[in-house]
Amino acid sequence: MESKYFYLIFHGNLAFSAIEEAQLGDVIDKCYFPFLALARNSNVKLGLELSAYSLERIAELRPEWIKQCKSLVDEGLVEIIGSGYMQCIGPLIPYEVNLKNQQIGLAVYQEILGIKPNIAYVNEQTFSKGLVDIYAEAGYQAIAMEWNNGAVKNPSWQAENAYSPKQIEGEVHRLPVLWTDSIAFQFFQRVVHGEKELNDYLIDIKQLINKGYKALPVYSSDIEIFNFRPGRFETEAKLNGDEWSVITNLLENLMSLGDICLPLEVLTKFNSHQPVVQLTTARQPIIVKKQRKYSLSRWAACGRGATFINTLCYRYYKENRKNPFTLEDWKSLLKHWGSDYRTHITELKWQSAMEYLSRFDKPPTDLQSDVLDAEKTRFNSIVKGKRLIISNDDYQFTFNQLKGLSLDSVVYQGKSLGVGTVKHGELDDIGFGADFYTGTTTIESVETGKIADLNKVEQFTLKNTKHGCSIACTIKLKNGAKIHKIWTIDFEKKHLALDAQLVLSTPVRGAIRIGALTLKSTHCDDNIWYECHNGGKALERYILEKEDIVEHHLPNSLIQSSQNGLGVTEGILRFGQSDKTICEIKIDQAVSYPFVMLQHSAGGEHKLTRVFFSLQELDDTLKAPTQTNFRLSYCILL
Repeated sequence: MESKYFYLIFHGNLAFSAIEEAQLGDVIDKCYFPFLALARNSNVKLGLELSAYSLERIAELRPEWIKQCKSLVDEGLVEIIGSGYMQCIGPLIPYEVNLKNQQIGLAVYQEILGIKPNIAYVNEQTFSKGLVDIYAEAGYQAIAMEWNNGAVKNPSWQAENAYSPKQIEGEVHRLPVLWTDSIAFQFFQRVVHGEKELNDYLIDIKQLINKGYKALPVYSSDIEIFNFRPGRFETEAKLNGDEWSVITNLLENLMSLGDICLPLEVLTKFNSHQPVVQLTTARQPIIVKKQRKYSLSRWAACGRGATFINTLCYRYYKENRKNPFTLEDWKSLLKHWGSDYRTHITELKWQSAMEYLSRFDKPPTDLQSDVLDAEKTRFNSIVKGKRLIISNDDYQFTFNQLKGLSLDSVVYQGKSLGVGTVKHGELDDIGFGADFYTGTTTIESVETGKIADLNKVEQFTLKNTKHGCSIACTIKLKNGAKIHKIWTIDFEKKHLALDAQLVLSTPVRGAIRIGALTLKSTHCDDNIWYECHNGGKALERYILEKEDIVEHHLPNSLIQSSQNGLGVTEGILRFGQSDKTICEIKIDQAVSYPFVMLQHSAGGEHKLTRVFFSLQELDDTLKAPTQTNFRLSYCILL
């Protein structure tokens, strides 16, 4: 009979959002020391993934743990799995920051434990192709990543893909992937928390073995939930007795069904000619862990103010261009770009972060201020049927005064370019029987309903700039909100910029999306592509085939306003067809670091393609909002 292999990767993170600093010693005593005792007393092989920041805190608070851990690593009972210096959401962070996170993390593992981990655990199991190249560049031999959502997003996958390690490709490199399994680890947790009988659990494991599993990740999640409760949810299981004793008994029973190995040992047993799998698709270029409530928005636009702290961190990062960072500067930036500041972060930790980052809470000066009223550029402007038309010898820009000064169209030498308004009737499907504008803002919440800036603009200001002109207006919205909108045309640089600032009279608990952009509709048979950076060095290009429907912007439920999104971590998003670029968008991330979502929907014989820039979304992590001022700036390269 062929041998069956089990492996465990306990995930340690002392930056855990719901745990206060004063509790860390207690967490180490109740969770981290018992982990070592389990390996030593049961002679069982265990994997432990923890950030280098967590390792530093343990060394500071409980140096004896470091000594014991090193001993167990030397004995081959514990394997340290890498995580980076901080647990960060790689697909939402610029390449340079991601690479530094891994490089600094590896240096700290070497300094404190005298080892270099071979396997990297993808932070929060949130994956993009670009991360493979970063892990390879940093020197890792393999990654650990959840297979469940990859399988859901790839219906053509064979079930056998889950049964043993495979290989996975980035844009440049290829690495072995050791699977984690969200269903399997939740089975494990339920037994330990007294919510599932051990005999039922063993039946589940036998069924998985009978399906064909050769290497099964029986556990691959938090260590801080055993003999301790972080206090994130009202539904957390009550602590009843010594849960590490339950784990000991569980593992003793598992060993009757197969061998428990270190993660690297499992990889070694299956290292010959494993097939390559693709986790990502054009519909889902970023894979997020566990159930659907774990949308990318929880780290990009929810929490206590994820887009705000992401913006502050980006401005902090840009300081490196002026004054090169010290190691401590990098560590501080990585700490504040950690995932835990963006979900269930405690009020005390949040206030501490805001105080530290307050020196970056100064947005760039008005983008138009240094060019307004400059030497005049030749152009014509007319108002025709409530359409404002700006033109010169080559270009004609048309804006709709009836609909919030939204962009109707851009024409170059008589040919319509690929961005503007898709008008009512252009799409055959009655579900798309509306106008779809460019440059519009929407607010949606249970309290306010839907608010849009599609009001009639009676007054606007037209000014000359150095190479074109700017059109500015202020639009009053419902509930005392207003939006200041400036379009800037630069004929020389061939771009159209939007700078929009939304001011609310009171915070809103809901979705706030500014400056939505609409591509001119394409025929369903015309495949287009899009490309952006999702945390990596290289652009990731995805071709939208005829059958591809992308609806990141739609809600998952009444309490979750979006489904997924893009990283756009270098601020560039392009659309094209064959070798031709249709539209290129450049976001000024120093103004704000928005969550970017894509829509590509069938509207009969044509597709509707839109980009949404969100500065706030709704999900279970969104705390009582306090922000009332939001700003977005991007330019469309023509």
